[in-house]
Amino acid sequence: MSTERVAAPFGPDPSRSVRASITQGSMERVFTILLAAAAVGFAVVDAPSVLGQLRYLDPLWAPVMVSVLALAIIATGVAAFVQRLAQPTHIVIALVVLVALVTWPITVHTPIPSDDQPWPWWFCNVGTITASLGFATWRATVYNALVPAVFALVRLTPEAGGVGLRTALLDSAYTAILGVTALVLIVALRRAAAAVDTAQSTAVRRYADAIREHATEVERVRVDAIVHDSVLTTLLSAARADTPAAQTLAARMARNAIDHLAAAADAPDDERSMPFAVLHRQIDESVAALDARVEVRCAVADGPSVPAGAADAIASATLQAVVNSVQHAGDGPVSRSVRLGTDTDGRVHVEVVDDGVGFDRSAVPAERLGVRRSIIERMAAVDGAAEVLSAPGDGTRVMLVWPALVRRSAPRHDEPVDVVAAGPAEPSVDGSAR
Repeated sequence: MSTERVAAPFGPDPSRSVRASITQGSMERVFTILLAAAAVGFAVVDAPSVLGQLRYLDPLWAPVMVSVLALAIIATGVAAFVQRLAQPTHIVIALVVLVALVTWPITVHTPIPSDDQPWPWWFCNVGTITASLGFATWRATVYNALVPAVFALVRLTPEAGGVGLRTALLDSAYTAILGVTALVLIVALRRAAAAVDTAQSTAVRRYADAIREHATEVERVRVDAIVHDSVLTTLLSAARADTPAAQTLAARMARNAIDHLAAAADAPDDERSMPFAVLHRQIDESVAALDARVEVRCAVADGPSVPAGAADAIASATLQAVVNSVQHAGDGPVSRSVRLGTDTDGRVHVEVVDDGVGFDRSAVPAERLGVRRSIIERMAAVDGAAEVLSAPGDGTRVMLVWPALVRRSAPRHDEPVDVVAAGPAEPSVDGSAR
């Protein structure tokens, strides 16, 4: 009986199926697409002006620099679809822009007009953004400080128009402001995406761990209940079988134990459903096998189908409640009944009642685990609920509900309590004492 056969209570393992809507990878793809669109747009708009300045520049070096930059921009467009190309192309663009700026004074044959800008200036912010994406943060910071400074110095040279200091500083400040703003946004969004990745992976891991722990707990409860119902109870009955009737009951319980253990080797498929009439018949037949008179009544002609796992838990918990009554309700004449029904919400109710000697639950030692394992936790494991009400001399009433009812208000002292299936309740009674 391995835990793999227990269905996850909250759906499939999220570590295999959950996909984050915001991840660091998706953020990088967005950055690459936006940069590719901006770089291609700048290239298309500024291409005529760049080609027009080639007549002022070295006939070999300038075309090489422009061609390399154009190819890198095209590669950036490709990187929007092939992410592994993104970082190399970003680094190439950043380096080409910086080299073009540094070598500008030595590649100009004829100074450009003072009202014109050197063509690398139109791509300075493309360079700063690609540096922010392609380099580590500290390298990108150095690059964003270096490019505006180099441009200001180049702009002061006669080959770049020989503009005044004020104009050169204003142009470089414009480049610096845009570059630093882009760098801050990129770094902040990357860190936010990384934090989301970490938080989601942690949450998914904890959720998956909780599912596995719950599945293990469900299996433990099922095995404990089987051991108590099918083994311990049978052995106790056999040890106390000093009359023919008790011996007959012990033999029947032994046969039931063998059948139950054989069925446990092949856990029921939680996706199958058991018709209500079949559940009724199963309860009726299992109770009829006991050597005691038990009235089984069904308040409705038909009811909702119940998942196989829940139906098995309901039938087993009902049988265990009746067996407890047979063993511990007293030696005198005892009236026993099992009432099966449904409500308007489609919930299944089972009530096992006897007018025997009863018992005081508060006086039962905490180490007695029978009722808790075989009835209460068994029902809780299938999202049901169970409540045992008894008092000395007042008989015992065991109520089973599937699925569990939510407590709406405080009940009166003489009303049954609807218990939410949230795990083990207060210490319950062992099968040897109830």
